Formats: sequence, structure tokens, C-alpha cells
Amino acid sequence: MLIETKLHAPSARKEWVERLELVRQLADARAKLVLVDAPPGFGKTTLVAQWGGSTIERRPFAWISLDRGDDDPSRLWSHIASALGRVCRKFSSEHVLQAAGVQVADFDGTVLPILINELAAIPEPIVLVLDDYHLIKEASCHAQVSSMLAHLPASAQIVIITRADPPLPLARMRTTGEMVEIRARELRFAAPEAAALVATVAAVELSDPDLADLVDRTEGWPAGIYLAALCLRGHSSPGSFIRDFTGDHRFVVDFLADDVLSKQPDEVRQFLARTSILDRFCAPLCDAVTGSANATKIIDVIERENLFVVPLDDSRHWFRYHHLFAQVLRGQLARTEPDLVPALHERASAWHQVSGSADDAITHALAAGDTAGATDMIARNHYVYVDSGRMATARRWLRALGDDTIAASPLAAHCAMWLAALSGEQASVRRWLPVVQAAGDGGPLPDGMQSPQASAALMQASFGFDGIAPMREAGARAIALETDPLSPWYALAHSSFGMALYFSGEFELAAAQLQMARLSYATITLVRLQTCAVTAWLAIEAGRLAQASELAQAALDIVTDPGIGLAGAPLSSQAYIASGAVHAAHSRLREARDDLEHALQIRRKWPGISPWLTLESQLRLAPVLAGLGDHSQAAALCGEARQVLRSVPAGADAQLARLARLERRLVGRPQPALPSESLTEREQEVLRLLQGTLSLRGIGRELYLSPNTIKSHTRALYRKLDVCDRQDAVAKAREVGLL
Repeated sequence: MLIETKLHAPSARKEWVERLELVRQLADARAKLVLVDAPPGFGKTTLVAQWGGSTIERRPFAWISLDRGDDDPSRLWSHIASALGRVCRKFSSEHVLQAAGVQVADFDGTVLPILINELAAIPEPIVLVLDDYHLIKEASCHAQVSSMLAHLPASAQIVIITRADPPLPLARMRTTGEMVEIRARELRFAAPEAAALVATVAAVELSDPDLADLVDRTEGWPAGIYLAALCLRGHSSPGSFIRDFTGDHRFVVDFLADDVLSKQPDEVRQFLARTSILDRFCAPLCDAVTGSANATKIIDVIERENLFVVPLDDSRHWFRYHHLFAQVLRGQLARTEPDLVPALHERASAWHQVSGSADDAITHALAAGDTAGATDMIARNHYVYVDSGRMATARRWLRALGDDTIAASPLAAHCAMWLAALSGEQASVRRWLPVVQAAGDGGPLPDGMQSPQASAALMQASFGFDGIAPMREAGARAIALETDPLSPWYALAHSSFGMALYFSGEFELAAAQLQMARLSYATITLVRLQTCAVTAWLAIEAGRLAQASELAQAALDIVTDPGIGLAGAPLSSQAYIASGAVHAAHSRLREARDDLEHALQIRRKWPGISPWLTLESQLRLAPVLAGLGDHSQAAALCGEARQVLRSVPAGADAQLARLARLERRLVGRPQPALPSESLTEREQEVLRLLQGTLSLRGIGRELYLSPNTIKSHTRALYRKLDVCDRQDAVAKAREVGLL
């Protein structure tokens, strides 16, 4: 869910000091990146807001106030796209939002190219502001921002407001003149700015010596001067106050904030401290946290008194505290009411649970030390976040829990195990799997799985990290444990077991399991995709090419549906394998190569995830490449396939035999030429069935054709393959890659 309040620049305030020289410098800058980098309280955000609102700047400003939740590529780029679309109607944010919100979004290959192309198509220049960028820690987010900077059209400019240098290519951009920097030395107040701020805030005109003393003591730190000005309101002796004004920044803030807070009524002071745990707040949330019913009134007071409260939307429903002020308030709360802090976080978590913000609810539960409650919420929501492309957020929750907590909680280990498996982190899977298995049959779990044992069996059957035999054994356990046809995990169990049987070479048993998965009422999208794709492979093996074509197309329809968002996901490779196999069966080798190479490319992006779809891609692509004359690449794929089978040999007999047959065809003899005439679809079906033991009359019954029609098809087959009998037709078809 996008947070509209994050897309507003701060509104102008009367106490802002005009920084005309800096604003002109920024308005004249045409570098790709404007970096405004300084410690807290130096007026970074205020300066950029003044620049965006000045009369000398005509470009629209797309503004995002980042928070910790944006440390997730899906949420970050969704907010960026929304901000751009908000200020520029010609920027089509829908395509970017759709690409960023899928289960496994391809940010480098899809999201960023779409966003950059949309920017390039806008004739008017535009400025994108990323405020509080120091809150972004995720390495992939930094890599994606770097990529955007590298490909940014000339009409666009990015402004990064941060407290610390971000891990971007700053040195290179500085050398090439692609970056303009504003740092603390430029942001420090000189005497004129300090005098203007004190006069506006405190209605006091300091003498030149007192003003110089204040600037010297604060080292021109705007926040320190602002806090000093607040304390000077009504002070009987400004000079003596400034002479007593000592200490480094942290102690200055503590001293001044205490002085400001001491002038507030107890009710307001208590409200400020207790709500300081909230990154953003509204009146109902504050009432829930403080246990009061007058939050609206108090918020009006503190906003009117300029007590460091910042409105986040035009309707003034959501607010936040100035970051420094919030830190001071939290410090005071820790000193005065330390035992109350966990309870405040618990109340905030409960409010967010009811309001539907799982991320905030979990964050506050963790801050309250309620690991059991946080774990339960993570277990209820982790799959939803993964399905919506926010896996990084779910992983952040688990990092916050910590490894010791996960090791002591089978439920947390269940979540960590699945996230690790979906990320291809096999070492983590092996770490958490025993924790889940040791929990036995206690269940059901919050996400609907029957038990920890069922979770372990489903994971092992789905990914097969330890080999085909363990994968098959786990599949058998999974279908014995997940017996409710109305559960999506029932369909996953039968589908995964069916795939394990396919790789074991037991095609009839595999087809039966996959059929049970397909008939389930609660089949989730990924399971529907897998059952269609693997059933298509089985149909090809049985010579039912018409059915295989329908199933492969159904699988492709799933992965190419933008509303589902599986394009580029690891399991999408199954659809392209099925489509490529159908093309190969119809002798459309170039089309087969394109689909199978695409499938293999997807698999190679996720090397740690299950090796078996990679193997299937290799074994189906190799004969196609050989049929197109690329024997060296075909042999290389066979070598890669053999390495996969050597690394996980358990139960790999059927696949080793399959590889051996393929190698015998490819190694040591030239590839026979393809038939000059392509086979029809019906001829392909007949050819497939000629491999078996059915008579021509039996083949006719299988295909609902008369014996004479079957004879006509076989004569056409023999002519096109330049053979004389059934045995030679099958052998020739295998040599040229038609079987």
C-alpha cells in the first residue's frame, strides 16, 4: 500500500530563513545528481523544499520522504513511480507499479528500464527528491539507484538528502562533473541567517557580540540556533543565556529540549514523550498508545506552538516529529518511564494490527519484546509479502527476530526456512530445517499448513535440494500430511510429488498426482503453473501433442499475465520449458531454442534454487542446439547437466540414463539432416505413439482415427524421414531431435 503522505514536500513555514544564494546555486545546477549531505539539524530538507518552491525554479519536484519501510526495492520503486506520476501527468506510473509489485520483480531488467523509458519520453524536465536516504540500507536498492543514475535522461535530475555518504559511485560522478554537492560547511548559518532566525522565532534582536557568540558556540548549526531561539522567547537576559549555552551537539539538544519541554503543561509533555515511539502518528493512533481521548486537541496545540511537529499530508491527519526532537523525547521517556516503553509499543502494534498495517504492527511488537506475537504475525503475513514482491521486508522482520530466537521457535524457523529456500540460500535452509522437523505434528500453522512436519515435507518436495530420491520421499510424506482438498498446500503437495515422480521416470504415477493437483479447488497460481507445465512434458512423452500444446499455452498465459506478475520468477521457467518442448516436437527448432534458452537464462539468475528445472532446461535445449548445428554448445550443456547430477546423485538414475542416451546421440557422429518437409501435428502424434508397443490399429483407437487414416499418416512419415519401416522411423526421429 502506497503512503500518500510521504509524497509531499514540507510546506513553507514562517521561521524558515531564506537561503537565496544556495537556492540559486541549486537551480543553476544541471548535474545528474544533487547530493545534500550533512548531519542532523543542518536544514537539508528545508533548503531543498525552498529550492522547489522558489520562483526561479520552474521544474516540478517529485518528493519522497523515505522511511525504514522503503528499505525494500518493491516499496521504494513503487513510491518513486507514484511520486513522479503525481507531479507529471505524462509519466505513466501504472506500468512501473505493476512491474514492481509482482511476486519476484525483475528490477534491473524490467522495472528500471520501464521507469527510465517513461522519464525519457517526458519532454519537460523534472526533479526527483529522495529525502532521508540514509535510512536505505539494502544493497540491492543502492545498486538500482546507481543504475538509474547511469541511465538517467538529460531532462531528469535526482536529489538525495542524507546524513551520510550513500554507497553510490560518488567518486566517479564527482570526477566527471555529474554531481553537485551541498554539505555542512555550506549549510552552516552565518551571523545574518542566525539573526534572522532568532528574530523570527523569539522576536529578539541580539547584539553583535551575543550573535557572534551564539554562532560560534553552535558552530552555525541551524537546529542548535533554532532551539536556542525557542528558549530565548521571553527570556529576561538573552546575553546571559547565550553565555551559559555550552556543550556538544547532543548535550545542547538535551538541554534546550528540556528547557522547551519544561514550559509545557504536564499533559502535553507526557503526550510528547509517550508518542515519540511512533515514526508517524495520527490522533486515533496516539489515543490508543497513550490511553487518552484528547490527542486531536494536543496535536493542535503542539503544531501551533511549533514543537517540532511536521504535517505529512494536506489534510493534517498524519504527522511526525522532527527527527532530533523525537530522539530527545525518546531519551527522556527512557529516563522517566522506562518500564512503560514496552507497553506503548504493544498498544501501537495492536492498533496497527486492526488498521491493517502488518509491517508497523510487527515492528512495534519486536520493539516491545513480544517475540511470540511478532513471530505469529510474521507467520501470518510472510507469504502475502512474498507474493506481493516484498520479500526483503519479510526478511527484515526475521533479521530483527535474530538467529537465537529463530532457533528457539519452530514457527519462526518455518518462515525463515521458506524465505531462504525461495532466495536460494541452501545453507540457511539446512540450518532451519532441523528446527522445523523437531517440532513434530503440532499445528496447524498460521499460514494454513497442517503442521511443522508438513512444512518441512512440502519444502523438501518443492525444491529437492538433496536429490530426487529425498524429493520423492518428502512428496509422499507431504500428500499424507496435507489431506484437505480445500487447502492450497494440498495441491502443492500433489504437484511437488508429481514432479519428483517425473524426474524419477515414473510418468504414469506422476500424471496421476498432477491431475489431483489440477482438480483441487484451492490451487494457488504457482501450483497451477507447475501442474500445467509438467503435465505438458508428460503429454509430449506420450505423444499427445495437441494436449501438450494446450497445457504449455496455459502455463505461458499464467506467466505472461501482468496481473499475476510472475514474469521472470524462477518457476516461470517451467512454462518456457514446456513451450520449447512443444516447438521441438513439431520440428520448430528455432522457436524451441528461443524458449528453452530463455528458461535456462531465468534459472541461471537463481543458481541456489532447486537444480531440477535447470537440468530439464539443459537436457531439452541440448538436442535442439545439435539439430541446429551447434554441437559444441550442445555438448557443453550435457557437461553441465552431468555436473548437476554428480552434485546430487540420490535417485538420479532415470536422469543419468536420459543424459547417457542424449550423449550417445550427440557424441562421435554427425547430426543427420532434418527432413526437408515439416511433419504435421497429427504426424507428430503418430510418430510419438510409434515408439510404444501399440499396433497401428491401437494407435488409431488412441487418436480416434480409422486404420486407413493411420496408414496414410505413417506412409507420409516414412517418406519425409526417408525410411522404410516403423523401427527406422523412430530411430531417425531420435537422431534428428524430433523425439
